[in-house]
Amino acid sequence: MICVGSVACLALGTTGCVQKEFQDQKAQGLIAVAPIHLDAEQVMLTIGQLECGVTSDLWDSPGPLMQERSVARLLAAGKALHFDDDVIVSEPGYRMPYVQIRGDFMMQLADGPNTKDEGSDGRLVDGKLMVLMPHMCFADPLPVLGVRKGKFSEDVNPVMEFRLLNDGWHFMKLVH
Repeated sequence: MICVGSVACLALGTTGCVQKEFQDQKAQGLIAVAPIHLDAEQVMLTIGQLECGVTSDLWDSPGPLMQERSVARLLAAGKALHFDDDVIVSEPGYRMPYVQIRGDFMMQLADGPNTKDEGSDGRLVDGKLMVLMPHMCFADPLPVLGVRKGKFSEDVNPVMEFRLLNDGWHFMKLVH
């Protein structure tokens, strides 16, 4: 009986505890646990994904690639996957095609993110953030583009804000 009472007291004593430590694995776990809402973020596509999207009627075949900027017009099936604008196939300053997305997505954060303290209750994490897209063309997740000087860039990882609230750590938003 004394043993049961000790366990009950210990359980009650720990219910008010919130884990205040924040390691890279914490950020990875918080990102992967539930869908995250993205609003007008850019994701990079591979050439294979671009071509598969054309054959799967997600978007039209791109216009002439000799122009400074080439696009592939988004179709209804692509919109249903929460792609939000035409695919930019080529544009000065970008090596790979990219497209805007909007909606709730499962995501993953690759190993090796960088964490910066923002006071006792905040962390900024930059790392390779990837969107899991439920379609055969996207067996490999789509990398989210980061922002440098107000412009999306393939060479910059996105920055994520996390906050410690009363019930633990939470992903808050992407920082631009």
